[in-house]
Amino acid sequence: MAIRRLSYRLDQEPDTGALRLFLPDMDTAMNTDTNGAGRQPHTDTGELTSTVARVIGIPRAGETGTELSYSLLPDGGRLLCAALPGQRVEALHLSADTPGPGPVWPIDTWRSESWEAAAEAEGAQTLGAGFVESELPVPEAHFDRDLLVAFARARADRVAPFLADVRRLFEDPAGRQIVLVEEDSETVARWVALACASLPEAYVPALTFTTWTADPWRAPQQIIGVGPDAEFDRSDDATVEHLFRVHDGTGGPESPAAELDAWARLTAERWLAGNPPRPAPGAAARPEGPFALIPLVSGAGGVGGAAGRAGRTGQTARAGRTGSAERTEAADGAGARAGTEPAERTGHAEHAGHAERSEHAQHTGHADLTERAELTGLTGLGGETLRAVFDAFAHSVTRGEADPRTLDELDRLCRGLDGDQALAARPLALALVKHRLDASRGRGTLPDLAAFEGLPLGQEAWRELREEYGDRADGALRARLRDPVTTWTEPLRLALAVGADGGPGLAEAMDRLADALLHPERRDCAQAVQVLSELDHVAFTRRVLRLLLVGFTERKLDRLRALADSPQGEWLRRNIEDAPLTVRLAAAAAQWSGPPDRLRGVELFERLTELLSGQRVEDVKTLNLLWRMVWRNDPPDRAEQPRVARVCTPRLIIEADLGRRIMGWLREPDHCDLELVDFAREMRKDSKLGAQDRDTAELLVIAQDLADGRLGVSRASVGRLRELGRKVSPLGVVLRQGIDERVGRALAGANPLDVCESHGLQILVAAGPDLLGAYRAHLMADRTCDRLARELPGNPAELAAYYHIWRPRRRHGVTAEWRGVAAELLDQVLAPVFVRLDDHHLGQVATVLQREGQDVQKWTAWRYRAGQEKS
Repeated sequence: MAIRRLSYRLDQEPDTGALRLFLPDMDTAMNTDTNGAGRQPHTDTGELTSTVARVIGIPRAGETGTELSYSLLPDGGRLLCAALPGQRVEALHLSADTPGPGPVWPIDTWRSESWEAAAEAEGAQTLGAGFVESELPVPEAHFDRDLLVAFARARADRVAPFLADVRRLFEDPAGRQIVLVEEDSETVARWVALACASLPEAYVPALTFTTWTADPWRAPQQIIGVGPDAEFDRSDDATVEHLFRVHDGTGGPESPAAELDAWARLTAERWLAGNPPRPAPGAAARPEGPFALIPLVSGAGGVGGAAGRAGRTGQTARAGRTGSAERTEAADGAGARAGTEPAERTGHAEHAGHAERSEHAQHTGHADLTERAELTGLTGLGGETLRAVFDAFAHSVTRGEADPRTLDELDRLCRGLDGDQALAARPLALALVKHRLDASRGRGTLPDLAAFEGLPLGQEAWRELREEYGDRADGALRARLRDPVTTWTEPLRLALAVGADGGPGLAEAMDRLADALLHPERRDCAQAVQVLSELDHVAFTRRVLRLLLVGFTERKLDRLRALADSPQGEWLRRNIEDAPLTVRLAAAAAQWSGPPDRLRGVELFERLTELLSGQRVEDVKTLNLLWRMVWRNDPPDRAEQPRVARVCTPRLIIEADLGRRIMGWLREPDHCDLELVDFAREMRKDSKLGAQDRDTAELLVIAQDLADGRLGVSRASVGRLRELGRKVSPLGVVLRQGIDERVGRALAGANPLDVCESHGLQILVAAGPDLLGAYRAHLMADRTCDRLARELPGNPAELAAYYHIWRPRRRHGVTAEWRGVAAELLDQVLAPVFVRLDDHHLGQVATVLQREGQDVQKWTAWRYRAGQEKS
């Protein structure tokens, strides 16, 4: 075994001027044998130097050669070369019988600082088998997972085609090399790192690459990085369609996309989803093949690819470099398929496997994570790719290549799908069912098809399975239904096990069990509960409970509550999570109505709503059901009615035709608030509402709309308001106060000309204290007074209208309360405006008053008195 390390300088031949490699001192090149014996002159330095020159491709003067290359040699050796600043080239040669240093090593030595350290170390040109790790270009975590995820996402459309071509490098020994055209070699290195992190681990040491070369035609590696100015004619059809697989990141011509590759597409989706694959050690030896799809959706535990391991500690890197026997066997096969000798022969398998597992356990914090598998799904897949993935899974199951844990993973995966994914998964689901049916048949046991109910099999697949297994069991069950209920357990168990759930026998058994449960006073009820308990079949119990609601009536509701109150109610409560909502509500109502809660009315109603989604009644059917459970056909108590509306919303109560049962809330409310107004607004739409109640609701709504400004003060609106007021009189005290306050605010906030025009003054002069109090408060507010003081001097018509509304009146029908409020507003609000008017503006007001037939002399006298008082 030998590891040779040589430093070169790239310089010109004195005679020809051509660039070539020169050793710093040919006499100092030494070799150490496998036993670490004394140094001897290295006899094949020239041969090794020519090999280095061939794999890196010596550039012409002024050009840049390879920055990093990794090559497999015909004799099984490996050669890693790095072109460094200052026209230096470092080469590391591992002979065919030298173990290590591990699959992560080649690409992650990118620009490693240890190149510099090794070049400066005295006597470091040759190293023995017992090498010191720090003297090698060790991994330095340049390509961690987060970096590669970001890199893949930035080039999302190119990831799957690239990985598909990488896979073909190993499946077709005579396949075409991959040429990556990029602006810089570091981008090429990231593509290589992405490939290493995606491939089965044993394939990584066999993947050869060069990150940058000026002459791709002479490059022997599988992946070749070039710049956009390389001597490479991408416009030649033969080049991009037959000689190379070209991926151009600079926008130039490239090879046509290859046919669909499910492994590449699924692997790419894992990268783009931020959950990259972690190929397990020895993945190439899996029975379903090295590029199996199952591990990509199972998220198999283990240490992942190159990117996942680049950030490990020095201890981890040392363990990884030792390798394992399993990886050796897989790598030998990979190397053969790639057209080379085995890339890596490793030893110390037991030690390496233990070290690798220990480090991974430390990294995750759980030692058993290397054995755990968790489904990660098929995010982003669709169409032909999705179908190809599931077909591959199905073929693996059919061929018997999936172990029990993988079968369980695929089963869970199928159950979590819907839509197009469920349709694509049908072949896999059928393969899983057939596999387990065949296995149970070989053991002489009955298959439990009920366990497959959640799989996306489709009607046709279920029909085939039931025809094959279900008819005989269903017929036997039907014959036993003439016997006592307690004898049904075993025939039912057999029918369910073979999937006879569509047969007449099973249907009849469920109907009779459900009917027995609805008669808790009979002996059959206890026997039905006994059979269901012995059977302990969740899906069957759920179906029987659903039958309790067939032909649902109020009488059935009473029977459900009676069942919950009976000795069999304990069984019902144990299975209540599998029961339909109606059964759960009935059982809860029976339980909470009794001791210790003894809930009634709205207290029980609110408690039952806690069982609903969102803890709120949101549909008519549920509201009617709860109403019958709590109040039957009676209305709630008057004090409870607002709470009922809050739980349901008024609109839902109207839709359920229950609004008339809580009209007492509108007639005699505790508070006349917006909640009551919303209820009144909805109640107006009820065509069955009586005239008195409809007029009351409309009166409150019109008053609110006038106060909010949604309805203008006009002759029509005020006329309708007065008409409704006469029809519904007398009103309850709270409702009358609420309407008066809203009308008072509306008239106070309206334009005085509109008040006069609409005959709103007729409401004011006869109004009570609630309306006048709201009217006065609005006009006496500082903000209103300030606004009127600013606006009225320029509006003689409005000044005249306010005077007309508030002037003293002694005629019949004018209340003393109005005269007091009007006098106060005339003195406190209007007088300050008039005393500041000049003769011009006073003349305008007088003209308006005279035109409207008002007594100008009385106005003049009032204005004179007001001026005297203010002065």
